[in-house]
Amino acid sequence: MSDPCGTRDKILEVARSQFARNGYHGTSMDAIVKDTGLSKGALYWHFDGKSELFAAVLRREVDGIIHSHVEALREKGEGVRSFVTLRGERIIEMLWKDREMRLLFFTLFIERLRGGQEGRELSEIAGNLLGIIQAKLWPVAREVFPAFRDGEARGDYQRMVTTLRFLMNGIIMELGFNLDLDSARELWRFAIGRFDFESEVFK
Repeated sequence: MSDPCGTRDKILEVARSQFARNGYHGTSMDAIVKDTGLSKGALYWHFDGKSELFAAVLRREVDGIIHSHVEALREKGEGVRSFVTLRGERIIEMLWKDREMRLLFFTLFIERLRGGQEGRELSEIAGNLLGIIQAKLWPVAREVFPAFRDGEARGDYQRMVTTLRFLMNGIIMELGFNLDLDSARELWRFAIGRFDFESEVFK
């Protein structure tokens, strides 16, 4: 959809800040209307409701992370362990520098735990985001890990991505609390060092 005035981007920027600062429940469409200076009609022209807007904000965050730090070409001579370690460190650094981004993912986690209708809606959003991430990472994984070029290896790929995701989630949740940037990087390197990338699963 054409948006020559950048209205959608303006809405997403304001909503990002509102969701990060106030949480999902603490953010209202009226507050977003006020901060953007737009009419309600303009806001609802682009987004049907708060859950759709929140999903769009998160989708843009995920797209940015993947485009900037995951889909980057593998450097010549770069080993598998180095590839995974470096990209994980870049994501950790991005989240360390961007507190609002961290708060957005905290918000998603917390609201899913609340349950109820909104919790179910946000769980669906999280599931959709995970599907997007896995789909975007699949071509990268097939390039980096020869074993994944066989379509039947997709199950191993999904298990690997899930393991790395849980590890990354744990680190992100502690950023700024029990972990500073250097400690988080060190922990990520230590954990990735335990993976046997020379095993048949990855060859």
